[in-house]
Amino acid sequence: MSKTDDIKRNSNKIWLAGLGAYSMIQEQGSEAFEELVGKGQVFERINHTKDIEVAPDSRLDELKVRANQTMDRIERAFDMRVSSTLGRLGISRRSDLDLLNEKIDRLAAALDKICDELNHDD
Repeated sequence: MSKTDDIKRNSNKIWLAGLGAYSMIQEQGSEAFEELVGKGQVFERINHTKDIEVAPDSRLDELKVRANQTMDRIERAFDMRVSSTLGRLGISRRSDLDLLNEKIDRLAAALDKICDELNHDD
């Protein structure tokens, strides 16, 4: 059986594993995510050290594109879920925090100016 046939047979399992990983991350949090990233890195390193030559195949390229698109969709869904959860917890988005930091900087500068003026009047 060719490598391409193996990939086709296992593509649905890969998809389901990705969904399972996403579900596990929701349940267990960032520790599970970091563990999955680590295992993925080890797996990738092991497979890159093997000198397996795979002939270029348009079907394989198509599967890679679809896998990347699927991962992009999972990543976007994960980002939306995290953002939604942070919102429910009352944790602001990065842009909101940046605006608050700018306001704090302006207020601190104004306060420094007033303190300097008061010190010079003495």
